[in-house]
Amino acid sequence: IAFKSVGCKLNQYEVDALKFGFDSSGCRIVPFGDSADVYVINTCTVTGSGDADSRKAVRRARRTNPEATVVATGCYAHRRPHELEDAGASLVVDNTDKANLQERLRSHLQLHGSDLETSPNSVSASGFLQQHRPVDLSRTRGALQIQDGCDEHCTYCIIPGVRGAGRSRPIPEILEQAEAMAAAGFRELALTGVHTGSYGYDRQEPEALVSLLKKMEAIEGLSRIRLNSVEPGYFSEALIEFAVTSDKLCRHFHVPLQSGDDQVLRRMGRRYRRAEYKKLVETLANQVPKCAIGADVMVGFPGESDLQFSGAVAFMDDLPLSYLHVFSYSQREGTPAERLCEQQPAETKKRRSQELIRLGERKRLEFHQRHVGEEVEVLVEEERVNGTALSSGLSDNYIKTLFAPSKPGANQFDVVRIERAREDLVFGTTALKHG
Repeated sequence: IAFKSVGCKLNQYEVDALKFGFDSSGCRIVPFGDSADVYVINTCTVTGSGDADSRKAVRRARRTNPEATVVATGCYAHRRPHELEDAGASLVVDNTDKANLQERLRSHLQLHGSDLETSPNSVSASGFLQQHRPVDLSRTRGALQIQDGCDEHCTYCIIPGVRGAGRSRPIPEILEQAEAMAAAGFRELALTGVHTGSYGYDRQEPEALVSLLKKMEAIEGLSRIRLNSVEPGYFSEALIEFAVTSDKLCRHFHVPLQSGDDQVLRRMGRRYRRAEYKKLVETLANQVPKCAIGADVMVGFPGESDLQFSGAVAFMDDLPLSYLHVFSYSQREGTPAERLCEQQPAETKKRRSQELIRLGERKRLEFHQRHVGEEVEVLVEEERVNGTALSSGLSDNYIKTLFAPSKPGANQFDVVRIERAREDLVFGTTALKHG
């Protein structure tokens, strides 16, 4: 069986959990480019390019082995199943049935004269996909889903329609999986979801995320906890205080912005304004020294004028952001933004996107340059990069580092003195071995 994830980190987590379930059933996991009996593609529909990449993955699997069973699941499969069938999918499983994918595949194969043993190990009691150990033994950092769905209903976004309302995974279940993953060798876990910051809100427990983080700090063998993305309105005072005092929470905060113009934010249905975002980002930068702060930014939203865009660029330039994830507005059928006037032409989106990408590259380079001469603790992920004697890893504040390790081996920590910075990574020498 071969797997492919398209889109977000939550999709990748789900693929890892599905791999765990099939591996536990005795199936052999092979790379997606290899010939396989079954291909599973976890699709994305957040933009038109997500749709296209999902169809492309289905067609690639069908070309690699025309006789294979090609399974499409995920958000695009939920929204447009017939388009994936047209692309060559043998079986389409929507998000509401993803936890039963093994059973759905088993039934499908039986109808076609084959068989498959299945295991329930990849599904938790609350219906979330889970894994207890890495299938890929080279992995040092893992993801852990704590939440699914979203109740924000931004005017451009299709995700609430394909993922459903926000729901939080029970804390005991999360801790059980986190302990098992730490015991299996993961040194860092990233908490993920559709709307991670809203964890607990569906149960009227707005501080549940902080409670979870405090409990995870006590897990033996777990050295780092990373938050993937938290919306601006969900960074509570308690969460900021925890970020300041925690020994395990990574100094890395991804805070989606989407637009730096108040009128555009209002049309997007976002629940904050520039001043609130600025205050939050500056608070994080001031209270958590050397932290990395990233932002999602959308260009080409309907009605966004050149003046509004220029003002947004200036706003972002002044903020203590470390990097930007830039993407273009994509018209999604059934969303309120689809009906807005002044849809932007493709050339405008491209021009604005390129300008913001350049800004993001400059900010990342400046962030890296500020660390030259300083020491960072790096978790080694790749022991020998491109056949060299150099290892690579990630600092807690999201700096990719290339260096000669104190001793061979991945999944260990080294303290590295940064000597030279590029936009994409830094170079350093080992300062002290931590173990």
